[in-house]
Amino acid sequence: MARERAQAHQRTGQGIRRQGKITDDPVQFPATPRIARRFLSPLPRPAGARPIRRVLLALWLAALLPAGGALARDLVHAEAGELPVIIAAPHGGRADVPGCEVRTATGKRFVNRPDHNTDRLAQVIAAELKRLTGQAPYLVIARFHRKFIDANRSPEEAYGAEGCAADYDDYHAVLRRNVDDIRAKHPQAMLFDIHGQSAYRDAILRGTRHGETVTRLLARAGAAAVTGPDSVFGRFAAMGYAIVPSNDTALTDRVEAKNYIGGYTVARYGSHRADGIDAMQLEFGRDFRNNDNVERTAQDAAQAIAAFYARYLR
Repeated sequence: MARERAQAHQRTGQGIRRQGKITDDPVQFPATPRIARRFLSPLPRPAGARPIRRVLLALWLAALLPAGGALARDLVHAEAGELPVIIAAPHGGRADVPGCEVRTATGKRFVNRPDHNTDRLAQVIAAELKRLTGQAPYLVIARFHRKFIDANRSPEEAYGAEGCAADYDDYHAVLRRNVDDIRAKHPQAMLFDIHGQSAYRDAILRGTRHGETVTRLLARAGAAAVTGPDSVFGRFAAMGYAIVPSNDTALTDRVEAKNYIGGYTVARYGSHRADGIDAMQLEFGRDFRNNDNVERTAQDAAQAIAAFYARYLR
C-alpha cells in the first residue's frame, strides 16, 4: 500500500531505490563531547596562540547559547557552521529527560516514537557537506527522546510538564541563534529539517507547506529552485530516488503529501516570516534509514544539498 501511494505521486520512469534489509538496531552514535567541543569547529593552534583560541571559543559559545547561558542539560547537540545551511534533526534522540514526564495525548497528530536514525543521518550529512564544500553547515540535533519532548511542535503540544520546558527551549534557542547568525552574514540561506516516515518507505518527501516556507527562494529563483535539476529534489530524482511529490507537478497545485507538508520548525523559521530563512522539511523513507543504508543516504543527500548550495546560495 505504501509503495502504491508513492507511485501515485510519480511520473512513469522515476525509479524506486531499495538497498538492503531493514533492521531496528540503533546505529552506534559517537559519544558526545563536552559542551565547549560540541559547539565549535576545530580551530588552528599555532604556537603562542592559545589565549586567542580561548577567546574565540568563548565568543562562539556566547553566540550559540540561550540568553541564560549554558544549556539546561547535555541533550541538544549543536555545531557552529560557515555555510548558509542549517541541518536540524528534532526526532532522532533516544535519551531520557530527568524530571520530564512522558507525553500523553490522543489523535493522529500525536506520535511519541523517534524517527529512526535521523540523528545519524543529520550528522553524516553535515560531515559530508564539509568534505564536499570545505565548509561546515550549522548542525542541531535533539538528543532527547520524542516520548518526552517533540521539538517539531509548538510549546503547547511539545511536552506535558514544566520539567521538560528547558530542553525544548534550548533546542529552539540554538535554532533561533543560528538563523539570526546566518541572516547577518549571508543574503540567502536554507534550513533543512531532517525527518523519517514509513508511509512511503521507499520515497523521500518534500515539505514546504506548499511553497510557503521557501517564499524568498521562489521569488528570486523561481520554481526551478525547488523542482528543477539543481534543486535538492531534482538531484534526488536524478540519483534514482522516488520523490513525493513529483518534480513534474507545480507548487501551486498544493500536492505535497498530507501530514508531511512541513511542521512547526519550518513554519516557525521559514522565509514567509520576516525573521526567517528559506526552510524545507526532508522526510526520508524507512528503507533509506536502516542501518545498512543510512550512511549512503546521507552521502547522497549531502551531494544534493551541495549542488543546491552551488547553484542557489553562493
